[in-house]
Amino acid sequence: MASIDKRNGRWRARYRTTDGRSRSQTFARKVDAERFLVEVEHNKNRGAFVDAAAGRMVFAELAAAWLASNPAKRPTTYARDAMVIQVHLNPIVGAVMVAKLRPSNARAVVETMAARGLAPRTVQTNYGVLRAICSWAVGDDVIARTPCRGVRLPEGRRKSRPVASADDVRRLVDAMPVDYRVTVLLGALGLRQAEVFGLRVGGVDFLRRTLTVEATINEVEGRFVAGDGKTESSVRTISVPQTILDELAAHLARTGRTGGGELVVQAPTGGPVRATNFRLRIYNPAVQRAGLDGLTFHRLRHSAGHLMRELGVPLEVIQRRLGHRSIRTTADVYGSLPASVDSAVADRLGELLAPPRVQTVSIRDSGTGTR
Repeated sequence: MASIDKRNGRWRARYRTTDGRSRSQTFARKVDAERFLVEVEHNKNRGAFVDAAAGRMVFAELAAAWLASNPAKRPTTYARDAMVIQVHLNPIVGAVMVAKLRPSNARAVVETMAARGLAPRTVQTNYGVLRAICSWAVGDDVIARTPCRGVRLPEGRRKSRPVASADDVRRLVDAMPVDYRVTVLLGALGLRQAEVFGLRVGGVDFLRRTLTVEATINEVEGRFVAGDGKTESSVRTISVPQTILDELAAHLARTGRTGGGELVVQAPTGGPVRATNFRLRIYNPAVQRAGLDGLTFHRLRHSAGHLMRELGVPLEVIQRRLGHRSIRTTADVYGSLPASVDSAVADRLGELLAPPRVQTVSIRDSGTGTR
């Protein structure tokens, strides 16, 4: 309950925050203390209360509290957010008192990143971390309004990124070291790199011709982190072409990996594959040998979606096979029909809408004549 008492000639107004913490503020006049408490209760009732004491922390402290507020955050996401805070946010606003954050501070963060030459998409992603921190602060009654408002983000043209054709995939497979050829085939099926590295022998069902994706292995700051998938929809079972199953069978036989719990793809000395070593020592050199510069492993996964669209596969099927959480994600990336599919549709429509042919029969051919 709020209360007022007099100490050392000043009036102290005592109250509790929305989460029950005790706070106080002193005034020279009792009437000012009373008005203050009325305003506090009014703001609490309309959901506009701000804890003045919490607002005195600096942004760096707020960002650290935000990171700690979600212990279930994926390790890769946590590491990325922590890097953004340390490299791009704290140097600009880390020492600013939270209660004094203004849209001008948010604009300064964006302008600094743009001045450093960061790509527009990267600036947008990093700014999203700042926006999430400030939104969390509003929800926790630390500030009344987010400073992330009215900030114009840089817009960039979407770059044309390489997409591998079926011939490109086969060429890349041939360029890979023999023990890592299956990584390309699995990527061309639509698996994420962490899903390829986390795939166990028991996840491959040769009888039913399916593959179950249910775990990932990521490398975060030099250590391995096992997980259950990027999202709930990432755990999935997909059908596998017989040709790829044959390659997997040959790979397992050659490497002697028969235990259900063994990793399908392993480091040269055994155990999980380090993503950095794989990219620098194995994948990138193979890409160069195959003449496919710019084809990252992530683009190989995207190529799977494009290949399926070339085949006219419905978006719902592509969503399930790639493990997208939302059909909107699938539609944004693969919604436009390839030209070849569109042309085939036009040809079919032309056949359906063409006027019926009138068959003409000559008198002579009919066997009749005039007399």
